[in-house]
Amino acid sequence: MNSLTFTLTDKAWQQDLLCLELEQFMLQNSVLKQERFKVVTCILEALGNSIKHASSELSDITVILHCDHDKITVDLLDRRPPHQTSGEPNCPQPMAGSGRGLWIMNSWMDQVRFQPSVQGSHLRLSLLRR
Repeated sequence: MNSLTFTLTDKAWQQDLLCLELEQFMLQNSVLKQERFKVVTCILEALGNSIKHASSELSDITVILHCDHDKITVDLLDRRPPHQTSGEPNCPQPMAGSGRGLWIMNSWMDQVRFQPSVQGSHLRLSLLRR
């Protein structure tokens, strides 16, 4: 299994270095374009939720991307306490201001698991490769 670990910084965020690193890593692992799009979109949604709802700083968050022949796994580790969400998200109304990211993650990923951890919270997203 190949892995990429990325601890966020303001510079990396402002210069889109995370997206570039994720894209390059997945290209090297022959991940299909539509799978890359889903993974990057879900990572950005999860990061946005952490920053907005858990008041996380970028330096509190580590993204680990694993690729093997049949699955892509994302581990998002946040040193802040988890923000509570309520159950399985439904598709939000077209003009709703929130909820779309959680719905997208649950719709596009084959597995979404969120749990508190000793050092904060742990979000795991898994996508089976086609």
